[in-house]
Amino acid sequence: MSAKTMTSDKKITLQPAGPTDATYRSIVEHAIEGIFQTTPDGHYLLANPALASIYGYSSVDELRSGVREIARQLYVEPTRREEFLQLMNEKDAVWGFESPIHRKDGSVIWISENVRVIRDENGDVSYYEGTVEDISNRKHAEEQLRRAKEAAEEASRSKSQFLANMSHELRTPLNAIIGYSELLREEAEDMGEKSFCDDLKKIEKAGKHLLDLINGVLDIAKIEAGKMEVHVEEFDIAEMLQEVGSTVTPIIEKKGNRLIIETSPGLGKMQTDLTKVRQSLFNLLGNAGKFTENGVVTLSAHRQSDADKDWIILQVRDNGIGMTNEQASRIFEAFTQADSSTTRKFGGTGLGLTITREFCRLIGGEAAVTSTLKVGSTFMIKLPAKFSAIGHEPAAITSFDIEPEVGHAEQPLVLLIDDDLTIHDLVKRFLHKEGFRTICTQYGADGLDLARRLQPSVIVLDVMMPTMDGWSVLSRLKSDPTLSNIPVVMLTMVDDKAMGYTLGVDDYMLKPIERVDFVGVLRKFCDQNNPGTVLVVEDDDTSRELVRDLLEKDHYSVIEARNGLEGLERLAGIVPTLILLDLMMPEMDGFEFAAAVRKIPKLASVPIVVMTAKDITSQDRSRLEGQVARVMQKGLYGRDELLTEIRSHILRATSTPLVAAA
Repeated sequence: MSAKTMTSDKKITLQPAGPTDATYRSIVEHAIEGIFQTTPDGHYLLANPALASIYGYSSVDELRSGVREIARQLYVEPTRREEFLQLMNEKDAVWGFESPIHRKDGSVIWISENVRVIRDENGDVSYYEGTVEDISNRKHAEEQLRRAKEAAEEASRSKSQFLANMSHELRTPLNAIIGYSELLREEAEDMGEKSFCDDLKKIEKAGKHLLDLINGVLDIAKIEAGKMEVHVEEFDIAEMLQEVGSTVTPIIEKKGNRLIIETSPGLGKMQTDLTKVRQSLFNLLGNAGKFTENGVVTLSAHRQSDADKDWIILQVRDNGIGMTNEQASRIFEAFTQADSSTTRKFGGTGLGLTITREFCRLIGGEAAVTSTLKVGSTFMIKLPAKFSAIGHEPAAITSFDIEPEVGHAEQPLVLLIDDDLTIHDLVKRFLHKEGFRTICTQYGADGLDLARRLQPSVIVLDVMMPTMDGWSVLSRLKSDPTLSNIPVVMLTMVDDKAMGYTLGVDDYMLKPIERVDFVGVLRKFCDQNNPGTVLVVEDDDTSRELVRDLLEKDHYSVIEARNGLEGLERLAGIVPTLILLDLMMPEMDGFEFAAAVRKIPKLASVPIVVMTAKDITSQDRSRLEGQVARVMQKGLYGRDELLTEIRSHILRATSTPLVAAA
């Protein structure tokens, strides 16, 4: 339609603009959407029944007489109308403009408007015309979705906090169970009480099984929360399979089984997270070995290509007890095994396969199973040969001179195996000042040769290296009788201490390295014990008594405190060689205690080692930064690790004069 020039206080005469008025009138009258024409200053020229109904009026006449100022009477936010008019004047048409609107009864609905500008022959705005749709249902659904999302996020945060708190509550008594069982077993062995030794081994084994369960739950929680990271590197698939096979062969052979490794030609290399691939295979092979007796377990691999990418197919086959289709359909669910009788007979947490599937999904693949009851099972992992979510390529490897650093023969020799040349330089500088000789290499194979030839005092080993990763090097070191007794310290950005200690690592430090801590860890393997005085600040009586027994057996003097306030009272007249500190305590927690100690000049140089069952968050680390020397998580360290850690800090403290009292 078109219109003559008009003002808001004059009668408007509309002229026909189509073949027949009756046809268009019928369309307008019966349209589901609201149809309108309005003057620039907000009066209705035309409206249809649908528009009147949307706004809550009984008729078009009631709407036109009742609404004289659209901006003020309809729009919940009058400025929204101003934005609308500005857009129309700029573009001559606006589509899908959403706004909250007042209905006649005062209720609020949401509308979406499609409007165009009609101009006269001079280019001036004659009127606006368009359609209105009630989108309240969609907006309501979107709001419900938003609230549900916020509720889910809050639930996820609450779950993470619950798990963090529960891990503390579980690890604290678990630490005592494992620690006392180790202590009592040693005493029973010294007394020749073999029956006691067997029982204590069972307690220790049960405690470690519970620890595996707790760690598995936390791993799953970390994956679900999106906190699990992917570290990409390039590696040879066939070599990786051989290393995995060497590591798990003792587990497979425990029940009289035989392991076969099959590789197809042209298998080549992968670029993905090596640690997660290896851990997934460890889980599947361990599972096969557990449910198969006097049989064969086969690990195979082949490459498969499609239009999009190359895939690596890894399979673990066994001729064990097998499963029904119904059992196989839920085997990847958390805390699930074939049935309750399987759990009773074979044990296990029911988390290994769940973690395997989640690891595979995290790096772009999937895990599946086919099985026949009493015949056997086949687990398959399908992974992209090149992980695409992270775009970086493996760093190029350059040749590097691996001759030993010049020094005195009596100086301890440290072998560093790390592909990062910057780390080589840093470690050399650190250790040269502390009286160590160093030798460095980028290659795992060269590191093994150097270890055999030079028999170093300590080996410092990275995890993420091309060609042969740190796990493979560690496995070979510990399986070689001439090398197995050399202490190994993992120095890496891969936070997988459980794997390291399982394979026999002596200590584990995360990059970036801190010079004093790094040297202290090395010295504990090269120097003699220097017993000193240790203040133990711990509110749990059992944990405190356990630590006291461990230290006194190793000839340390021990002072005890049940919380931070009591700890400060104990420090009034002494300067201990070391402080062992729990974080979660009543009255004054570990954070407040550490901060208070660092304000006392005579205690400024006393090392503080935190031992806690709490999951350490980034905020916790920030609060502890500069105040403590090391954080050790209860349940993740054993007696020997605690003692060697204490020795290293006492060695460092006794070799550095304490700040004199003010």
